Amino acid sequence: MTRAIALGAFDGLHTAHMAVLEAAARQAGTYTPAVLLFDQHPQQALTGSAPPRLLTDEERDCRLRELGLELLYAKFGEIKDLSPRAFFEEVLLGRFHAGALCCGYDYRFGAGALGHVDELRALCGAHGVLLCATPEIDYEGAPVSSTRIRQALEAGNLADANAMLGRPFGYAFAVEEGEHIGRTLGFPTLNQAFAQGFAVPRHGVYASQAFVGGQWRASVTNIGTRPCFAGDALRSETHVIGFAGDLYGKRIPVRLLRYLRPEKKFADIERLKKQIAVDIRQSV
Repeated sequence: MTRAIALGAFDGLHTAHMAVLEAAARQAGTYTPAVLLFDQHPQQALTGSAPPRLLTDEERDCRLRELGLELLYAKFGEIKDLSPRAFFEEVLLGRFHAGALCCGYDYRFGAGALGHVDELRALCGAHGVLLCATPEIDYEGAPVSSTRIRQALEAGNLADANAMLGRPFGYAFAVEEGEHIGRTLGFPTLNQAFAQGFAVPRHGVYASQAFVGGQWRASVTNIGTRPCFAGDALRSETHVIGFAGDLYGKRIPVRLLRYLRPEKKFADIERLKKQIAVDIRQSV
């Protein structure tokens, strides 16, 4: 089996990542489209700390399979010290039988990230391997990157984050049973804790959508620690407009559309209820 392998970190599946992945997918018919994934983010192995994730591994893999890509796995610790040539010959050719490679214009590989696209092009030419290097994908005059997306999320700038992602930022964590405070206020919520290491957007209230009952429904989401109730645990609380039902234990997808306001402590419950009503009107 000869493969067309997409190369990169693919930690966000943003628009620049998708250009590389779609280039590999277009090789179907000539090669088996595939993507090379590592068991950990390279920065985790090299520095001991990985950047916050924009996708869970499960969602990433699901999206990759939907593109028709075979998922190839390698342990980063076992290959991080290989020279660029050794990585190309031993891993890409020897282990995974590459007939074509797809990468971004700035792809780096091999120990110390010493290998670059020009070197990869020379290696491919010497071994009869097709190389597709996608051009720079820009947004607002700068290259799209996972780092820029994280910065936009931290600022509550959903317009920029979602534009660079090519989709609304979201998550699908299990719904946990809370203290039923939202229900007593007349606004029941889906309580979800963020997975460890997952990117947390700016604390505050968002216009959102939740996938409930087989469809995306308008909703409003609060991300933070509930200062009105002396909370300290970070969570996402989503009120699905016009829906009432038991979803405990289910993984409900929520996607954020617009930042509405910062998290705020109100003087009393009535003022909080009035503000929630305003948030709901602004979110639809």
